[in-house]
Amino acid sequence: MKRQPEATVETVAISRIRLQSTAALKARLARGPVIVQRQGRAIAVLLDPAYWQELIARWEQEPSSRTNRRAKR
Repeated sequence: MKRQPEATVETVAISRIRLQSTAALKARLARGPVIVQRQGRAIAVLLDPAYWQELIARWEQEPSSRTNRRAKR
């Protein structure tokens, strides 16, 4: 699943997520990450599994800045 770089981030109360159907949650995740709140504080971030795998693949392909600094010495 290809995702737009300007993914919409939603903030949702955990009580609302508990009441929603699986289809509604999947629809939210298709639009972008979902920040889950409890008592007004962020407690988790939900990501679509395909988007998570895409982020990991990109992260693994990018050389780390720590490695670049060592190479320059």
